[in-house]
Amino acid sequence: MVIFFVPAVTVSAETPVSGRTIMLDAGHGGFDPGAINPRTSVAEKWINLAVVHRLKDKLEIDGATVLLTRNDDPFVGLKERAALSNMLGPDVFVSVHHNSSGSPDSNGTETYWTNQNSYALADSLNSSLVQNMHTINRGTQKRDFAVTRLTNAPAALTEASFITSDAESNAFINLDRVEQEATGLQEGLINYFANQN
Repeated sequence: MVIFFVPAVTVSAETPVSGRTIMLDAGHGGFDPGAINPRTSVAEKWINLAVVHRLKDKLEIDGATVLLTRNDDPFVGLKERAALSNMLGPDVFVSVHHNSSGSPDSNGTETYWTNQNSYALADSLNSSLVQNMHTINRGTQKRDFAVTRLTNAPAALTEASFITSDAESNAFINLDRVEQEATGLQEGLINYFANQN
């Protein structure tokens, strides 16, 4: 596995994420495509990766150090993702996913956490995603996902919208949703760190 440390070329004025180390986890990858829209053939793994790359650019401009569990399309196991985070010791771990449903009309944002030290992170990310993407707020929920349970740092798993929604799938193809979602995650992280003692 290759970990990329790419310094930001242009850094803005200091922000609440300046000097922080943030690990971004693009869910799925390799032989695991995640959810697939049966009408547009958009696979979740590519959308997750596009959002993570855009978010990485934004956070580096804000002065953060950004680590990735995958930079392109390998398969990385869930325990391996958490172990990598625990080895590198970021301030937070954010796993980016997109939901699926049998109904093409299902949509909305939900964010998951497992350990109590992760609730504030999940709540901040969820609120900012809903605000930026104008989606239905499906809530912040406690779940026993491996990456959120096994990661020592505060960890959240986001499901920003439903890849099985044709409107969402087409918006991602046009890259509109990538920018909106990355901005939502960026603002959620800024708000989270701004409220840390």
